[in-house]
Amino acid sequence: MTGHKQVEQSLKRPDSFQDHVLKGIQFLTSNKKRLLMFTSPIIAVGMIGYGISSWMNHQTVARRAELAKILAIQTEEQNDVSKRREQIQKDIDAIRNNKNPDPKTKKPELSADQLAKVTDLEKKMTELKPDNSKSTDAYKKFYDSNKDKAEGWMAGLAWAARQLQDNKISEARPVVEAIAKSSASNNFYQLSARFMLIGILEEVEEYDAGIKECDTLATIATDDSKPAVLLAKGRLQYFKKSLPEAKTVLNELIEKHGSSPEATKARGIIAMMGPV
Repeated sequence: MTGHKQVEQSLKRPDSFQDHVLKGIQFLTSNKKRLLMFTSPIIAVGMIGYGISSWMNHQTVARRAELAKILAIQTEEQNDVSKRREQIQKDIDAIRNNKNPDPKTKKPELSADQLAKVTDLEKKMTELKPDNSKSTDAYKKFYDSNKDKAEGWMAGLAWAARQLQDNKISEARPVVEAIAKSSASNNFYQLSARFMLIGILEEVEEYDAGIKECDTLATIATDDSKPAVLLAKGRLQYFKKSLPEAKTVLNELIEKHGSSPEATKARGIIAMMGPV
């Protein structure tokens, strides 16, 4: 593979702008403090305490409690893999601790049979993956019942991320698009959904639509996410073969956010373009 082809393939892989949403999802689904927030939220009802406001708060608590149950299922799925890995490691250690002296060197070494067993066990450990089917199905069911709520958006994006990991783009896309549309009042989920959608649009080579999403993101982006938005737009322009436009966007990224990881990637893309 040529140097340029290698760089282009690396650009096609998940990058910081595509991983931006995954970091948010991973934080929400793995951070114990956030889990405690879901399981024991502090709702200040105040003196009202009754009526519509109280009822709405009660519904929010109920949704978060239900979502916490799904997070617990996911934790169990992860723990199951960890336990199996620990057992395999114990089996490997037991073999390694049972070395016999080599007839020639007199030093303890693994026999060919032992080495083959260790190699096989290490391969099994590498191939171990959690069975996330229960939590994945639960996320989708929860999202379908709460499409207009923040908790539902979180579940929907978690489900969509799983689909994308399995390369099920056509399944994930409608959900991500729906969340991007329905979460207009929530900046975090707008950023999360639209970053994920940009990754999808790049993957299916709908570059113009992706660029349009970048322009939408630019109006709501936080300071931390602005470099990722510019890199996303520059990448899309690059893959669209609009090199002058790509170079303009990437130079803007370098000028405004020169110390960011995205700027480093932007410099690499510009260098690969050559004279434009």
